[in-house]
Amino acid sequence: MENNRLSVNQAVFSIVLFNFGSSVVMGISTCLAQDTLLAIFTATLFALPLFLIFARIMKLFPEQDIFEIIETLFGKVLGKLIIALLAFYAIHLAALVLRNFTEFTQVSMMEKTPQLPIIILMGLTAIYLARSNIHAIGKWAVLCFFLVLFVVMITFSASLRHIRLDDILPLAEHPPKQIFQNSLQIFSFPYGETVIFLSVASAFPKGKSHHVFLKALIIILIIFLLVFLRNLVLLGQKMMEASLFPSYVTVRITEISDFVTRFEGLISSNFILAGIVKISLCLLAAAKGVMALFQLDGHKAFVLPCGILAMALCAILFKSLM
Repeated sequence: MENNRLSVNQAVFSIVLFNFGSSVVMGISTCLAQDTLLAIFTATLFALPLFLIFARIMKLFPEQDIFEIIETLFGKVLGKLIIALLAFYAIHLAALVLRNFTEFTQVSMMEKTPQLPIIILMGLTAIYLARSNIHAIGKWAVLCFFLVLFVVMITFSASLRHIRLDDILPLAEHPPKQIFQNSLQIFSFPYGETVIFLSVASAFPKGKSHHVFLKALIIILIIFLLVFLRNLVLLGQKMMEASLFPSYVTVRITEISDFVTRFEGLISSNFILAGIVKISLCLLAAAKGVMALFQLDGHKAFVLPCGILAMALCAILFKSLM
């Protein structure tokens, strides 16, 4: 019998890596320099009630996913329309994240490699993981979380000697309106995307959804602050704005010791492993949405078509990040 339930740690780390996903590669919004720290805090405060709403929905509708809940509350006609929109959103989000990581792979490691093979390899990996049960995604998330956490901590530790108060002061230098607008950007990406987890609500630990979301939010906040501070003190504001992938550039110039340098290849692999968690969860949500839309049994048969559609959409979303 398949294990289709997540443990507490698997659920927490899945949410963390989902939010961490492309954010760590693309970088958190940096237009406010050191005031981005305030924007991150404010965005997290905005995300707190949102996460609590998600947890409350899971408590009110135990053993049900968002698609079942929608049809129960809105009826068949309006419910089907909302389900179709959510399924398309999941496919579109998977395509966006896949495109971010294929661009990252091409720019950072494989400049002469066409994007199509990279898209296919990452897409097939995510499809395989999504076709496995949610427990497999949870185990993958636990493994990747500790790898990513190790990278963040080791590179942040290496940046401590470069930290100067001048880099993070003065705080609140920008108008409150700008900080608020920047907070909304961070709130929508990546916090708002966490709605995808309602599609796997039935897999969450019973009665512990509030604990899972709160714990995940605290970990996400800490990691975002550490990553941004590391990038700011090592690159500086202008270099961060000029870099397509500031976190990768930061890791590339980091020296752990006189003997350990230029280990960005290993780090890049860890980033990609984390991104696969987000893509696979999006494909799983899309497949469940299609299943609910047509009232069929079993979502696994729809993972491959949704994955192929996401890969096709990924290739035509935009010409280039450059």
